[in-house]
Amino acid sequence: MKQIRAELLQSEADLARIALEGVDIPAVVVGVGIGIKGGALLVPDDRVDEALKVLKGLDEAQ
Repeated sequence: MKQIRAELLQSEADLARIALEGVDIPAVVVGVGIGIKGGALLVPDDRVDEALKVLKGLDEAQ
């Protein structure tokens, strides 16, 4: 697994994870507490590029 985002709030991390899982990219959030930044989003090493494209689209839509 490789970290692709860091310093996430719980809501940011959950939104990113749900978006990735929606396109069949496994994602794991670690180290996030309610209202506390510092979490990381992890995806499989071989899916990093694809995951970053999905998240870029998500960022542009906001």
